[in-house]
Amino acid sequence: MSAFMEASQTPHPMRQLSPEKTAAILEGAMRVFLEQGYVGTTMDRVATAAGVSKPTVYSHFHDKEGLFNALIEQWVQKTQWTTFPQDLTPSSQEPPEVVLRRLANDILDSCINEPEKITFIRLVLGESGRFPALGRAFVQYMDKPMINRLTCYLEACPDLNLPDPGAMAYTFMGTLIFFLMTHEMLHSGDLIPMERDRLVNHLINVIKPVHWDGSI
Repeated sequence: MSAFMEASQTPHPMRQLSPEKTAAILEGAMRVFLEQGYVGTTMDRVATAAGVSKPTVYSHFHDKEGLFNALIEQWVQKTQWTTFPQDLTPSSQEPPEVVLRRLANDILDSCINEPEKITFIRLVLGESGRFPALGRAFVQYMDKPMINRLTCYLEACPDLNLPDPGAMAYTFMGTLIFFLMTHEMLHSGDLIPMERDRLVNHLINVIKPVHWDGSI
């Protein structure tokens, strides 16, 4: 049996849980994963934290991997990192500078103002060496949709006319993630100091055309 897969001990099929019970399981699971790490988390501990029986947890999530993936999906839905697709459209009346600046600040704020997100990312990174599927799930549900949405916006925005929108999307996201890693996750902002506004301004200047004065 793979160490990554915690096999179900209950033979009954999955059944739909009430939204309240599902939320309780996911909330309890998040607490246990953050406290115990992936290896130290068991379905018994999740059931106890959620205030439900272990068969109830298994009946909906099957195993620890499925539960962890559900947590990632929920986390993606709740985080501000995914609120930008509704605004990030070339039909928006806002100039690209405004849209992209807001996106950059939303990404930074969503982690800086909610330390639990940084802890969760640390958990994924820390366990991905032993369990690559954890890292892949995070990229699948978090990084890939953001990169794809941003690439589509950069491709479609007539004011930008970028030669390689996909590479620019990687540059934009990668710069912000590196800032979060060094300043928040690794507590090393004093070693390579960079003001947040200075960094965001530079990203906007890299993306915008020479003639762009900030208006459409």
